[in-house]
Amino acid sequence: MPRVRRLPPGPGGKLFGRTLNSNLGIAAGPLLNSKWVEGYARLGFDVLTYATVRSSFRPALALPNIRHVENREQAAVVARRPAVNGDTTIAVSLGEPSMEPDVWRKDVRRAKDRVGRGQVLIVSVIGTSHPGGDAEALIADYAQCACWAAESGADAVEVHLATPDPFVEQPQMIYENVPLAARILHRVRTTVTIPVLAKLGPFKTPRLLHDTATRLAPWANGYVLVHGISRKVLDDKGSPAFEGAGRERADVVGAQTFAVAARQIEEMLAWRKAGAWDRAILAVGGISTVERALDLLRDGADAALVATAALFDPLFAARFRQTRTAAVA
Repeated sequence: MPRVRRLPPGPGGKLFGRTLNSNLGIAAGPLLNSKWVEGYARLGFDVLTYATVRSSFRPALALPNIRHVENREQAAVVARRPAVNGDTTIAVSLGEPSMEPDVWRKDVRRAKDRVGRGQVLIVSVIGTSHPGGDAEALIADYAQCACWAAESGADAVEVHLATPDPFVEQPQMIYENVPLAARILHRVRTTVTIPVLAKLGPFKTPRLLHDTATRLAPWANGYVLVHGISRKVLDDKGSPAFEGAGRERADVVGAQTFAVAARQIEEMLAWRKAGAWDRAILAVGGISTVERALDLLRDGADAALVATAALFDPLFAARFRQTRTAAVA
């Protein structure tokens, strides 16, 4: 982790009534434990999302589980050379792993102690469906994880709904099953007293996005979007890039997803401005440059969260603060 001798002062901001150093942060993924949280907090990222956790241990899928790719029309293809200069795009096939609850609950407490003044800690949670389990069991599992996160000191909880729906024949994500997503958020919202964020993925049409956000709004304090874009990932010979059953598709994240993500965020901001609902919007997806982050915040996003950029450019926040402060001055 690089050292910053003198971090520029943050330009200020607010989220859920809390005063922040800045509205720049990190989405769920890179912050694997309290050491990662502490390191990136010291580098000037002020909205810190603890990587998604579960009610039971789950290992990561076999290596390699991250590949540099080019996001083409029909599929993502493994890149011969990693992109540079803010154009890094990767495919991630991790399998949504998690530490044991007893481990991550203690570690979240450590993470909370290590974030500084003007910073907030979000904990991302996901429900686990077991063989023979029904929707009620999954809903209760989401709520249990959220409760543990809140008890461990999270300032807000992110409910990760951009994950496969286990109760349908045709593949879809939980957020696309609006009745199920609403039940999950309702249970979480009535279980914890901290803000609840719904994490959503890409939608097929603007109307579907609008209708889903509107129907989920009563039970969400805000939205985190856009989660990675699910694509086939191929090597240069046209074969699956990740070995193993069920790994033909993976989440593509990074710079080349920005066009899709930014368009969806702009639609959400427009509907909020029109009075459809009043909820926080935390922008994610391809925010690979300081300029992209600043543009989304100027448009009205409540936070700009990076992930791939933070991994490959740890000093992103320092440059963001310097640029933002200079613009304000």
